[in-house]
Amino acid sequence: MPQLLLLITKPLKKTEKTETQEKKKPVSKNKKKKFDQEAYNSAFESGDYETCISMLNEKNAKKELKNTVRNELDIDMLIYLSKDYTGAGKAFLDTYYQMQQLSANMTVGDIMKASLVSENSVTYSGAEYERYLVWSMRLSSALNTNQNDVAYGIMKDYVGTFMDEIQALRQKNKELAEASAKKLDSDEFADAKSSLAEAGANFNFGEKPKITGKTSYENSPFFNYLGTLAYAVNNDFDHAYEFASTYRVNNVKDVINVPEGKGRLEVVALSGIIGKRSDAGEGVEPIGIHIPINGNLFSIYGKVAYPVFNPPEHLINNVRVTLSDGSWASALLIEDFDEAVKIDVNQKAPGAFSRSVFRNIVKNSVSVGSVIAASESLKHADGNPIALAAARISFNVAVDIAAKAVIKAEKADIRQGELFPHKASAAGFSLAPGSYTVQIDYCHDNTVIESKTIENVLVKAGKVSVAVSQCEK
Repeated sequence: MPQLLLLITKPLKKTEKTETQEKKKPVSKNKKKKFDQEAYNSAFESGDYETCISMLNEKNAKKELKNTVRNELDIDMLIYLSKDYTGAGKAFLDTYYQMQQLSANMTVGDIMKASLVSENSVTYSGAEYERYLVWSMRLSSALNTNQNDVAYGIMKDYVGTFMDEIQALRQKNKELAEASAKKLDSDEFADAKSSLAEAGANFNFGEKPKITGKTSYENSPFFNYLGTLAYAVNNDFDHAYEFASTYRVNNVKDVINVPEGKGRLEVVALSGIIGKRSDAGEGVEPIGIHIPINGNLFSIYGKVAYPVFNPPEHLINNVRVTLSDGSWASALLIEDFDEAVKIDVNQKAPGAFSRSVFRNIVKNSVSVGSVIAASESLKHADGNPIALAAARISFNVAVDIAAKAVIKAEKADIRQGELFPHKASAAGFSLAPGSYTVQIDYCHDNTVIESKTIENVLVKAGKVSVAVSQCEK
C-alpha cells in the first residue's frame, strides 16, 4: 500500500492526451507512398500513421503475396491507432479472411519449398496468436465506439465459426510439420550427407535450440476477457458467466454481479508495442564444413538460421486509472503478448533449425564438387609457380562463391505483425450512475510517461460500461 500512495502523491511530469469514443474520419487504405524504413520509423514515432499506411500500401501494391498478410496486420493496427475504430474493425475482419484463405491453400509442397529453398519463400498466413489478436482488436474496436451490438455479433461468430477454424488450423499445422519432418529423412538428404562424408567432410551444426516454456498457444486471456465484456454490455449475463467460467476470466464475479443501484465500469488499457523475434544466425560467425583435399584441410562455410525471441525492455511497466469522483486503481495485467511471441517461436524454432541444416548440407554437397574440381587444378599445377598461383586463385574463388551463396540465402523467418500492443491491462469500478471522466496514466515505475483522458463515460444502474485506451510508447 505505501508504494501505491507514493504513486498518487509524487509530482509527475506527463504528456496529456484526450481520447474520445466518437467515430473518427475513415483512414484511407488507397494512398501509396514509396517505402523507406527510416522515414517509416520516423513517421510512426511522430504519430503520422497515415504516412505509414501509405508506405505499407506501396509494398502490397508490388503484389508480393507472400508478405501481404504481414503488412496488412500492421496496416490494420495503424488504422486502429488512428482512432478510426469502425474502419479498423472492418480491416481486421478482411485480414482474417485472407489468413484463413492462405492457410486453406497451404500444401505439403509449400513446406517442401521451405526445406529446399528458404523459410521466407513460403507465403505468410499469420500465427495462431495473431488470429486471436485480430479478433480481440475487432472486439476492442467495437467496444471503443459503444457498438455493443457489433461486439455481440463478433461473439456469435466466434462460437459458430472461429472455434472450429482454429482447431482445423492446428490440425493442419500438425500435419504439415509431420510432412516436413519426413522430408528431412528423405533419400535426397541421406545422399547429400553421404556425399559430404565421402569427401571426408567434418562439420558440426550444433544441437537443436533448447525450448523452455509452452509450445502451444491454446487461447487468449485478453480475448476471453473482452468476450465476457461483450456479453455483459449487452445484458447477457448468463452467457458472460458461462464464457468467463469456461476460460477462467479472473474478475468475472465483479463484472457480472453489479451491486444494486450501481453500475460497473471496466477500463481497458493497451500499452506498448509487441516484442519482435530475431534471427539466431544474424551476426554469428559462419559454421565451417572442413574437407581434407590433397593433404590440406579446406573449409566451406554455412549458416544455420532459425527464429529466437529475447523479450525487449519495454518503457511502460504499470498503468493507473483515476476517475473524476476520486476513485483510482492500478490496472491488473490481462495478457502479455510477448509471451505469445515466445510460444510461437518455441513452436517453430526446432523445425526451422532442422530445415536450415538440411539446406546447408544439400547445397554444400553440390558445392563440394566444384571445390574438388578446383583442387585438382592445384594438384596438376604443382611445380609450376605461375600455374600454381593461378590454380590457387581459382580454388579460393570456387570456395568463396560456394560459401557466399549458402550464407546469403540462409535467413530465418522472423515475419510477424509488429504493431500489436505489448500488454493488455484492466481496472474495474462499481459506481453510482452518472457521467465520469477517466484518466489513464501509463507509467514506468513511478513516472508517468503519458496520460490519456476519456471524457463523458456514462455509467448506468445495473449495466456494464467499457472504456478503452491505448498508449503505443
